[in-house]
Amino acid sequence: MAHIMADLLEALLQIKALAQTPMRAASLLRSTDPSQWTVRRRPDEWAPVEILAHLADAELAFGLGVRLVLSSERPRLPVLEQAVLAERASYISWTPGSALERFRTRREETVELLASCSAEQLERVGLHPVRKAVSVADLVAITLAHDIDHMGQIVERLRSSCSSEPSPTGV
Repeated sequence: MAHIMADLLEALLQIKALAQTPMRAASLLRSTDPSQWTVRRRPDEWAPVEILAHLADAELAFGLGVRLVLSSERPRLPVLEQAVLAERASYISWTPGSALERFRTRREETVELLASCSAEQLERVGLHPVRKAVSVADLVAITLAHDIDHMGQIVERLRSSCSSEPSPTGV
């Protein structure tokens, strides 16, 4: 029982951290020149707005995965081809404000659902093509790591765009 309580506490802390990511992005947006968000340092590297747009679309997949696992027995979870989606959705053309708003709205909906889950519901499992059996709690932890990684990229790229000559985005 103590193990389940510890796992539940860890998952609840991670859900709380997930809820804070859009606020961290909003703070970055308020404290930087919006033109910095479309700077690509290299042609093969996403600009900060593209990373934020990716977080917004990845949230759709995360939210869908959570909903599938909570409502089905061991469902197969989808995998998005992010590079294809980024090009198709033209992330570079998104404004930082619209990317943030999409991410914020989608994340709020998912966090609201997660906050209502019991320990047993957080242990429900879906089947991921790469990771195999993953629980709702695992999806939370994976998504939090994804957030941390990409928010770090955004911060680093915004800092470097302040100190270096921008590369053309082609837009």
